[in-house]
Amino acid sequence: MATSWITGVCWQQNRLEWTVLRRAKETWEVADAGAADLVSGAAGEAVDWAAAIKPYLKKFKGRVIVALPTERVLLRVALLPSVDALELRGMAELQTDRFSPFPVEMVATGAEVLAAAGTSSLVAMAVVRNDEVAALGQIFQAHGAPPDVVDVAALGWWWGLKTHGQLPAHGTQIILRAAPAGVEMVAVRDGSPLLFRALPGFPPEPAGPAHEEWLAACVEEVHDSLAALETEWGGSGGPTLHIYHTADWPADCAERLQKSLGLEALYRHPLDELPTVAEGIARRAATAGGGLVMDLAPDAWREADATRRTRRRLLRTATIFLVAWLLGVGGFLTLLNVQRGQLTRWQGQVAELEKPAREIRKLRAKTLEFSQYADRSHSALECLRVVATALPDGVELTKLDYRKGSSVSLRGESDQAQKVYTFIQSLEQVELFPGVKSEGINTRNTPQGERSQFGVSITLPATGGEDEP
Repeated sequence: MATSWITGVCWQQNRLEWTVLRRAKETWEVADAGAADLVSGAAGEAVDWAAAIKPYLKKFKGRVIVALPTERVLLRVALLPSVDALELRGMAELQTDRFSPFPVEMVATGAEVLAAAGTSSLVAMAVVRNDEVAALGQIFQAHGAPPDVVDVAALGWWWGLKTHGQLPAHGTQIILRAAPAGVEMVAVRDGSPLLFRALPGFPPEPAGPAHEEWLAACVEEVHDSLAALETEWGGSGGPTLHIYHTADWPADCAERLQKSLGLEALYRHPLDELPTVAEGIARRAATAGGGLVMDLAPDAWREADATRRTRRRLLRTATIFLVAWLLGVGGFLTLLNVQRGQLTRWQGQVAELEKPAREIRKLRAKTLEFSQYADRSHSALECLRVVATALPDGVELTKLDYRKGSSVSLRGESDQAQKVYTFIQSLEQVELFPGVKSEGINTRNTPQGERSQFGVSITLPATGGEDEP
């Protein structure tokens, strides 16, 4: 499932900035943004940073990308061969071993492709002490989980310069970003960043010894950066100076920097022309592809985060299943109770109707019984009369069983079997009898000669019904 929310967080000195992006169809829009000055405490007093940022954590949504201050990270830019991301990461780690002053086991490294052309890639490489990343993680772990990604602030504001058309396409530029949280520099040549550096923070007094010291320190840092730029990348003429600053920045500060650096051109820009660093960090994560991107977070964080996501997913699935099961069982029990209630009502209605129905059936049975005894059309005498009428000469009846409303059984004998057949055929033609069935003819010898004995079953019309008890 695609991420719908991304939060970029920039934390420099005691100032916290954040930007929350929300996916809207195919674009990302700013859903929330803000900044706050965190309480730094009295001199020498330890600060509970976890408690300081707690009021603002509820604003963070989705993936959280936190940018480390540029002054906490060693950043270098190098031109490396364009290979796949895994090999490029390995080459970047070898490069970081050369410029890092710390042992390998004490640092976290990261790299990102800034630009790629042909067979070479311009790669930004970062090194930071493990304890810096661990301290950042502990602050967020106190409230649930560490950040998903650890980025660098310089790359966040570089994204704003690059995407908002603020960069000349040719020449060399020294670009300063003078913000309340500090001053940072990027050296750009022909539109590509070749050097990132954090400069000393601007003093609170706009004039005086502290201001002069700050100016001298900045000039020294920039001179060193220009020398390193020429050594590593070669010379390309005099650079121009671009300064992005807030409205309260001293008016003469830019001109003094220009003169002290010996640069011919100076361009001043309002800082609010650029997106905030937090927005740049969030949008970098939103537009990052599958290549090499900066992430200084330890692998243990990602593994723990994957475990937490899996646990939450399983818990969510189990919860959905349990709710569905409870709803299903509840629905079944509700339906069962409804049906039981309907059955009880129907049984009550049947019980109420059963008593008059029984009375009606009894009355009907008596009526049928009375009609049966009143009807003489199928009486025993009438049946005997009809049988006697159909009885031919030479055929004698020896037995007649009459069951009213049911049947008549005849037994007899004759001196000739043909007379018996004639007698049965005569009975079959009588309309009074619905059915006549022969039960067989047996011949036996008697003192009077051969005699044919027979049996006949006659069905009488039924006088009862299916409702008769």
